[in-house]
Amino acid sequence: MTGPHTLIEGGQIATASGVTRGDLLISGERIAAIGSGDWSAERTIDASGCYVLPGGIDVHTHFADPADFGPSKADDFVTGTTGAAFGGTTTIIDFAKRRGTESFYDAYQRRVKQAEAQCLVDYSFHAMATSSGLADGGLDDLRRLAQDGVTSWKFFMAYPGRMMVDDTTILTAMHAAAELGVMIMVHAENGAMVADETKRLVRSGRTEEHAHHFAHPHLAEAEATNRAIALGEFAECPLYVVHVSSQHAAKRIGAARARGSRVWGETCPQYLFAAYEDYEQIGYDAVKYICSPPIRERSNQDELWRALSSDVLSTVGTDHATFCVEDSEELPSGKSRGRGYFPDIPNGVPGIEERLMLMYEGGVAAGRFGLERLVDVVSTTPAKLFGLFPRKGTIAVGSDADLVVWDPNAEHVISATTHHVRVDYTLYEGRTVSGRPRYVLSRGELIVDKDDLLARPGRGRYLNRSEVMAG
Repeated sequence: MTGPHTLIEGGQIATASGVTRGDLLISGERIAAIGSGDWSAERTIDASGCYVLPGGIDVHTHFADPADFGPSKADDFVTGTTGAAFGGTTTIIDFAKRRGTESFYDAYQRRVKQAEAQCLVDYSFHAMATSSGLADGGLDDLRRLAQDGVTSWKFFMAYPGRMMVDDTTILTAMHAAAELGVMIMVHAENGAMVADETKRLVRSGRTEEHAHHFAHPHLAEAEATNRAIALGEFAECPLYVVHVSSQHAAKRIGAARARGSRVWGETCPQYLFAAYEDYEQIGYDAVKYICSPPIRERSNQDELWRALSSDVLSTVGTDHATFCVEDSEELPSGKSRGRGYFPDIPNGVPGIEERLMLMYEGGVAAGRFGLERLVDVVSTTPAKLFGLFPRKGTIAVGSDADLVVWDPNAEHVISATTHHVRVDYTLYEGRTVSGRPRYVLSRGELIVDKDDLLARPGRGRYLNRSEVMAG
């Protein structure tokens, strides 16, 4: 390996398998040596008193993408990956969704071109599949994408008439995915149940913002999760359930994992740190919390934390999808389009910049799990599941030098006035966390130096991914 050398010295190196004291030598874009030695480097980074973590991997983001029935997201790839960098996330996987009659393959090419000019960190895409797109050669498109390193396809079990696919469609795709080593991802809510409950609430005049919570019952998520698991077991296909919000869905995943099924669940910070009680009585401002599945009751949180700590749930993504609360000339028609009528509220909340800080605070600092588990859920397991390991997701000789020098004593107050994403709020306003990134490196390049951004849009690199690695 050639290129400029960087030495990170004096820190504790944390991976999913342990924490050890040692130095890191970086040559060019990759890690050249770990431990100690008589190493010379053009640049030295002092990590004394800090942990050195592998860069975070967020496999669930929605940047620069219009909502299915509403406005564009507040964050494009520039602002979104800027927030990612400041939060210690050095890789994102977003989605390639069709527009109109566009093919899956054309949608993917368009999204790659869009991200190529804007991303500050490395990136890849999942194919977002719809029933209409699978007709007329859509499955052939997905097969072609798999050959190009798009080894994950997402399906919706919710949103009838827009995105929802039937079981036959999912099963057909699962058979192909099992053959190709592709991960099937599902948004697991029973769309018929949600639509029926939404109609009932509207008929009864319950259209206020927070009523969105009641339109998405636990049972709808649990049923769809259980059905997706059964389909995956039948097709012998790996399955990834995105944004698990209900303890009842988590229990279905836990039971399947206990019997050896290749199923993994993802949860998100909003389900672990926010609760329905936070937005039940705040009127219009409840729009800040609206996402699907919903942010549920506070009594649900402890079970999700236990599931995450015990590997019933295996990863933490963000589902970062941002719409501004207040209209402006620059970003009109955000959350306000659903004022007083929850079915019209664009779904989505921010979280990519806060993810590692929140998970360190709520997991490690709170004593729920150790640093190794934090690394596992935000970096290592995402890398293994989505074909990036060991290039990403660990600290090893030959791996990309995607690294976070984490200061566990850098107290920080989360606020929309200081974050770097474009949206005008955060769910965690005023929350104090005890740790944050001091330095962030992506492929050996220092991209964040404390409060300074050193990276430029377009430096991120597209990642061609391999098959699922986790067993």
